[in-house]
Amino acid sequence: MPNNVHMSRDVNLYFGVSLSIKRALSIRSATSPRFGKGKAIYYLSDVTGSMQLWQFDGTRHDVVVPWEGRVSDYRIANDGTIVIATDFNGDEKWRLYIINDDVVVPVSLEGVNYLGAWSPDSRKLAFTSTLDDGQNFNLYVYDRDTNSVVKLADIPGINIVEEWSDVGIFITHYETNLHSTIYWYRDGELKELTKHSGETWSHSPKYLGNGKLLYLTNADWEYVGIAQIDLTTGNWRYVIQLDRDVELFDVWRSYLVFTLNEEGSSGLYYMHMPSGLTHKITIPRGVITSLQYREEKLLFSLSSVNRGHEVYLYQSGVVRQITDSPKFGLALDKIPEPESVWYTSHDGRKIQANIYRPPGEAKGVVVYLHGGPESQDRPEFKPLLVALLMSGLIVAAPNYRGSTGFGKTFVHLDDVEKRWDAIKDVETFARWLMSEGIAKKKPCVIGGSYGGYLTLMSLAMAPEIWACGVEMMGIFNLVTFLERTAPWRRRYREFEYGSLEKHRDILIQLSPSTHVEKITAPLMVIHGANDIRVPVYEAEQLAKRLSELGREVKLIILPDEGHTITKVENRVKVYTEAIKFIMQHIST
Repeated sequence: MPNNVHMSRDVNLYFGVSLSIKRALSIRSATSPRFGKGKAIYYLSDVTGSMQLWQFDGTRHDVVVPWEGRVSDYRIANDGTIVIATDFNGDEKWRLYIINDDVVVPVSLEGVNYLGAWSPDSRKLAFTSTLDDGQNFNLYVYDRDTNSVVKLADIPGINIVEEWSDVGIFITHYETNLHSTIYWYRDGELKELTKHSGETWSHSPKYLGNGKLLYLTNADWEYVGIAQIDLTTGNWRYVIQLDRDVELFDVWRSYLVFTLNEEGSSGLYYMHMPSGLTHKITIPRGVITSLQYREEKLLFSLSSVNRGHEVYLYQSGVVRQITDSPKFGLALDKIPEPESVWYTSHDGRKIQANIYRPPGEAKGVVVYLHGGPESQDRPEFKPLLVALLMSGLIVAAPNYRGSTGFGKTFVHLDDVEKRWDAIKDVETFARWLMSEGIAKKKPCVIGGSYGGYLTLMSLAMAPEIWACGVEMMGIFNLVTFLERTAPWRRRYREFEYGSLEKHRDILIQLSPSTHVEKITAPLMVIHGANDIRVPVYEAEQLAKRLSELGREVKLIILPDEGHTITKVENRVKVYTEAIKFIMQHIST
């Protein structure tokens, strides 16, 4: 009898842990809210299992249109007409469709299309597309009256239409992921507005009226601020210039609303522009991912590790949550707020990291490496991170050099041959976790995309400190990656990793494929078959080589996913397997 009771408790514990993981991975999100006509609020939600467009009329939430595939973005014309961007099975080949009552009209289905902006009269839609040559996102306009698409301008590289106002179309042109300028298209002429010397990130233009334009820039400064330019003279000045990044902003009449990156968390502010009087709005800790300000109402989405990703409305001094996505019985609020820490890396440089602790007793540590690398780990809702916490694991996430959020200089400290320093940042962090007693035994390491690459390099360059690894959609060979990535991406990635022509030797030395024999820890490899950023060939090479070496490797290829796992059912299945893999090896 005692043995039976003991077995029953073990079984209940096993299924309880498994169920909490599935609850965490099943949690839905709501994001990207926008005001529609009347009282309507639109947003994106994955309640149905993939991101779809939803509407809230003040009383009832409903899907706008049943849609196969993922809706990634949308725009609402002044007359209420909606255009959506969608892909299929995660292939990121965005197609554009207009939704008007019960009529669906295809706008552009070939190439890759970036959604742009409606004309003020709602009759035309500006967008950019690789429709012509498969590489350059040229400027196009769709005319609803003639149901036709016309190319307005050839613009090499990646370009995104940001706004269409009474004075013309404003476009952000990207030289690299961190170097951009703003173009103004008017009356058949394309003009560069934000001419500059040296690397400058200028984007997100918003027309104020009276020949004035606001935009985000880090011209002549370490951090991104808000600037104003006179369209007639070209003279510009900073409106907001601080020692941290402004990330989002919107303007209505004489009021400016903006967010600041405050060591990862978002600070939300509004300012009366004529007087400069500024007020901070109290919000939960997290990351604001979208905002819009109209008629004294502020609509925004906030992602928080212990609240989920939801839509909020700020009006008359009060913040109100508009959506309440299913949490599947998981008490997210039991998760403690993450701790921001700083550690000293191998060369004396201070590196920031976030330490996420589980609600109960810790069973081990996972080092979580963000992607990008032009990105940042922030205290936002990530289903996998929450599932790891609910499994009793501490998640430790370093913002190694090359991360954003710490200034223009810091983000370039990992370029080309300097990438060795970022790899050493991770190793130093793992050793620091053990020296501080946070990790009482060997941690596992996990990462996706660039984080997947860094996971492999960490396993290879310091094999003795890791219990296991989980690599997702990562790079195994920098040379084959650059050769096979989508053609419009290669140039932009070469600025980060190095050129195939000039830096091939460095690329080879910095490739996990060169050091794969040193990887001894058990490894799980996850990849989407439709990945156009990091082709699945990278995962196949990796798994094949490790198998030949007799290493423990488990390969999972998702036939209906791309660079990210977009479908909830796949997320639950695959991440559950990843956590079981980690739990199996972290306790040995």
